[in-house]
Amino acid sequence: MNNYPKIGPTVTMFVPYDCNNACPFCVNKQEYRDTSSFDLERCYKSLDLMDRIFPYNDVVLTGGEPLADIDCLGEIIDHIKPTHHLYINTTLPVGEDQTIEEVASKLNRYKDRISCINVSRHLEHYVKECDDRIFDLLEFPHRINCVVFEDAKLEDTQQKLIGVLDRFKGHEIQLRANYSFLRLDNVFDKDNDNLFKFISSICEYKGDLEKERFRTGFLFEREGSKITYHKTLPFAKVDGYVGDIIIRQTGRIYDDWNEYGEELNINDLALIEYK
Repeated sequence: MNNYPKIGPTVTMFVPYDCNNACPFCVNKQEYRDTSSFDLERCYKSLDLMDRIFPYNDVVLTGGEPLADIDCLGEIIDHIKPTHHLYINTTLPVGEDQTIEEVASKLNRYKDRISCINVSRHLEHYVKECDDRIFDLLEFPHRINCVVFEDAKLEDTQQKLIGVLDRFKGHEIQLRANYSFLRLDNVFDKDNDNLFKFISSICEYKGDLEKERFRTGFLFEREGSKITYHKTLPFAKVDGYVGDIIIRQTGRIYDDWNEYGEELNINDLALIEYK
């Protein structure tokens, strides 16, 4: 793992491989309906350009599904310079022609490059989940990522959430609010947040994480597990402040996640405010 401090906005690349899932809270799904303009080589050129401007920032591979072509994922990782902290958002798919041992072995080749993988495991099984034993085979940090799409006031939701926490006891777990419901007027609100209240009732609250203009988080502990509750807007540009720069599957660079974003002129990077 590199020890360089992060400088500059996070660069998030949508890999040009669909996940073939349909999670109801996904803000990226519509981007994958037409794959005709997807171009990995153009993505590489954009990554190289961002590297020259921000050589010590975080790079996130998301989708879609970065592990849809696990061999190509290795090529993408090799292309990203080791000065960047590298994160991967994945459902951790294991195909019928490979085992969890084989998938873990391929990923462990990059254990010195991957800062963390965020693995989607939700209250409802929106994706085909591999055997949980794979987490014991990984030789680099991982985190269980659970979007709580359901109403946190409902007893059924609460029991399912407890089930997820029990299932992944001993692992780091990140609970995420449903992006579709978050706006500037409620993203930082705790008093009227039913999910925050329920998590607080079953976990030990440790304090707030760093607050940014479009996201915030809260730290908890439960039976030895580190649990974070993360709230983020479904867009990353607020009042001219850019927190994430997006490389779409086409290789084009944007200032935001979805329909809120605009194609980014490279000269704009000298003018925007970033952290």
